[in-house]
Amino acid sequence: MLVHEQQVRLTPREQRVLWELTGADPSTIRTREDLRQFVERHLDGNEQEPERLRQLKAVLAKYLAAI
Repeated sequence: MLVHEQQVRLTPREQRVLWELTGADPSTIRTREDLRQFVERHLDGNEQEPERLRQLKAVLAKYLAAI
């Protein structure tokens, strides 16, 4: 992930991982706020199986820590 001021750019691999874990297209993430909203949307009330949810939380927590 590349971060410059308020801009965020996920690598193709990061986009693919998020797509696989959430089922949602992360290509619209362009700012820190976009990333925060994406994270909040997919961590709140997520109905995925426990292992996949654990993986998702770990990946998204890593991204939030970077910003």
